[in-house]
Amino acid sequence: MQVERWCTRLGASPEVDASRPAQAHSDGAVGVRGARRLLTQRRLQVVLGLIWLLDAGLQFQPYMFSRGFVADFLAMNDMFQPHVIGVAIKKITEFLVPHAAAWNALFATTQLAVGVGLLFRRTVKPALLLSFGWVLGVWVVGEGLGGLLTPIMGSPLAGFPGPVLIYGLVGLVLWPTRRLERETVASAGPLGAQGTRVLWAALWFGMSIEQLRPGPGLSPSSVMTVIVSMNKPGEPTWLVHLDKVATTAISSIGSPLVLVLALVEVTIGVLVLRRHQVKAALWAAIVLSVLFWVVGQNFGGILAGNATDPSAGPLYVLLAFSLYPLGTNRQGEEASEATAPAPAETAPTELTA
Repeated sequence: MQVERWCTRLGASPEVDASRPAQAHSDGAVGVRGARRLLTQRRLQVVLGLIWLLDAGLQFQPYMFSRGFVADFLAMNDMFQPHVIGVAIKKITEFLVPHAAAWNALFATTQLAVGVGLLFRRTVKPALLLSFGWVLGVWVVGEGLGGLLTPIMGSPLAGFPGPVLIYGLVGLVLWPTRRLERETVASAGPLGAQGTRVLWAALWFGMSIEQLRPGPGLSPSSVMTVIVSMNKPGEPTWLVHLDKVATTAISSIGSPLVLVLALVEVTIGVLVLRRHQVKAALWAAIVLSVLFWVVGQNFGGILAGNATDPSAGPLYVLLAFSLYPLGTNRQGEEASEATAPAPAETAPTELTA
């Protein structure tokens, strides 16, 4: 009987019984970490890489290898530009046109290399470095500084401040460092969470300013109307109809709509910068970015068959997710404790023989 009592005590020892709640605690922590890992720097890098691959695929379209594309596309970028920038773009266009197919092959291959590089952890940094050089050249020449110095094309509806520049900014935010992803995915980047919030606020404040800036002889609402009505040949009927509806709405509402949009854009920037209602502000930004992407940017012209990139909408969404709160370790501990079962009670040992 004494041996049996000792065996019972050994079987109910703290080491053995405690293993069950410890395992439950570990499982609960894994569950919380799994939720936190839904957004990671690596995953956002892969998404950015996929967008670059889409960009490369669009650049490989047959039309892009023609002289007409290079001449027409770049010629539009020197319109309404300051004299120095306009002349520079014109000279570069004249240099590229005679060998348009060869240059386009190089451009498309560069974008393909960036996209593929971002899909593999070891080549992320070289791919991002290559993308930064590409962004600088294309933003100046291919996008005319995003149209910021022109009366119309700097508007948020046109992809402020130029889609290719957003490629570079998102790449900078997602640059791999040894920092941990604590507060947001951006925490692991070189700018950190606070630096990325400042960048975010600058973009949305600038968007608001551009929203209110009139063109020569045009009110801000007229500028919006012009942008929405600029359909490319080949757009699907439903998208053309949607643009007509939006054009009519903007023309009818006018200045009040512009003021409301500008106020919303400022509010999105302030809330994220001040860390108040961040999730709500980021979701509002995502909705507004998608709205601009559909109505103003027409999906970058992808459905028309002659787009060079998907425009700024998806990149703003990606930047928003880099700032989305991941939660805290304290929350993870509380969730783990809540899911852990209570330890089993040990039956009292008989004292009688």
